[in-house]
Amino acid sequence: MTGNMNVKGRFRTECFRAGRLIWVDEGPNIVTDEGLNHMLNVTLQAATANATWYCGIFKNNYTPITSSTAAAALGAAGLFGECQDADYGTPATNRPAYTVVASTAKSITNSASKATFTMSASITVYGAFVASSQAKTATTGVLYAGRKFDVARAVISADILYVTYTINASSS
Repeated sequence: MTGNMNVKGRFRTECFRAGRLIWVDEGPNIVTDEGLNHMLNVTLQAATANATWYCGIFKNNYTPITSSTAAAALGAAGLFGECQDADYGTPATNRPAYTVVASTAKSITNSASKATFTMSASITVYGAFVASSQAKTATTGVLYAGRKFDVARAVISADILYVTYTINASSS
């Protein structure tokens, strides 16, 4: 008898301008090898868990792959070209927390406390991610998951982006 464990995630990003919904991007993401290894090591190897995870957005035309890592992808000079202080002002110097409630149905999400980005500049946003490091400039820690949007999305100063990330697990 064999069994499979499936871990799937889904990002939903909403852009509001002057209180009106401008666009929505929603779809599955890549869970990185780094993220899966961290999950297994914390669960089965008693590795130290991260007390808090963080959401970020990026502005390079890059598609996350399973071998993407925090060291290579994050920070302004990384593959993602992560958005920095000049791009969004709220939160000020850190990525917003990925705040979830305990899973009771093999699913966990931040839908009750979406990650919020108030834009300070007119830029093109290409995707979103979840990582373990808090600072916008951090290239350490674990890159858990990332998603390149279906199409590049233009934002302007004062737009508000809400990022929801849901992880589902199943056994088959």
